[in-house]
Amino acid sequence: SAGAGRTGCFIAIDIMLDMAENEGVVDIFNCVRELRSQRVNLVQTEEQYVFVHDAILEACLCGNTAIPVCEFRSIYYNISRLDPQTNSSQIKDEFQTLNIVTPRVRPEDCSIGLLPRNHDKNRCMDVLPLDRCLPFLISVDGESSNYINAALMD
Repeated sequence: SAGAGRTGCFIAIDIMLDMAENEGVVDIFNCVRELRSQRVNLVQTEEQYVFVHDAILEACLCGNTAIPVCEFRSIYYNISRLDPQTNSSQIKDEFQTLNIVTPRVRPEDCSIGLLPRNHDKNRCMDVLPLDRCLPFLISVDGESSNYINAALMD
């Protein structure tokens, strides 16, 4: 792969974040169309195009949430304080936003963990790894299942 699709995603996200900050709007369709007029296959697949939208949505909803370590204690105290009028706090609001931008997992995405032979390997049936993130285990004792309730992460 030449990486044009992934590179196009990165470029489109960068352009759209600048546009969102400077103009208060985004135009992903026309941005990608213009990128493609300059180089073939920038943002190559539908999945990449959807990813660009998801990334921009998350950035616009969540903003910059980075906290310098030296300021963490005081900032954490401030964002944890309850507003007596709303009975909410910034940290609660951030968590609600996180739930909005997190993709919902469907049962078919965790089909291996849902198999009856794997039930005993799960502490809780509400916390299952996605099939696409499962580690591949090789057993030395000839065990019939290589499933473990774990997920590979970058």
